[in-house]
Amino acid sequence: MKNNKGFAKFEVITIVLILLVVFAFLFYMILNGASGQKFTTMKENANSFSKAVATNIDSFHYINTVYLGEAIDEKVFNKLKNPFGSGDCDPAESKVETIDGKTYVTLKCGKYLLEKQDFADTKNVPFYEVGEWSEKKPEGDDVQEVKLYNCVENDKDVFEKYYEELYFVYQMNHKYETDYYFASDMNDADCEVVSKTFYRTHKEVEQK
Repeated sequence: MKNNKGFAKFEVITIVLILLVVFAFLFYMILNGASGQKFTTMKENANSFSKAVATNIDSFHYINTVYLGEAIDEKVFNKLKNPFGSGDCDPAESKVETIDGKTYVTLKCGKYLLEKQDFADTKNVPFYEVGEWSEKKPEGDDVQEVKLYNCVENDKDVFEKYYEELYFVYQMNHKYETDYYFASDMNDADCEVVSKTFYRTHKEVEQK
């Protein structure tokens, strides 16, 4: 009787362990599937953003580079929810660029970045995981470097964040009702234009 009871207990434990492994595998697959869908959603949003800008290109001041923030302000496109978490996609880093007659779209949502994609190949679209911009250069090889701009008035930064040049120009025109195209044109601006070099980590991620 003891042997039989012992064998039964062993069988139960074995079945429980097998079920735990199966559930863990299914949970892993579900999470991976959900993550893959988020990347797909981000690609679809980027493509929609690009098409909206192309359709309404005459609405923008500098047509070669149009930022998501501009498109939202002009009411030709809505805010994009970050598919990976809370908040919206970045209006200051997400943009549509026209280079040599070709259209490229960049979309940053949370820590994920779709960078300068022309969507000629919708299947092989690389994504990157990026850190926050910092004046301190991080260690490693996968590091981006960029010059960002702000303006100083009464010893205070006019904007809470430093921006890429063309989005900074857009913000300046919007705030001061001016008509600049580049930061170098702002010699008569109501504040002092400043720039700093910033760095962040930048590595390609696997889309599961």
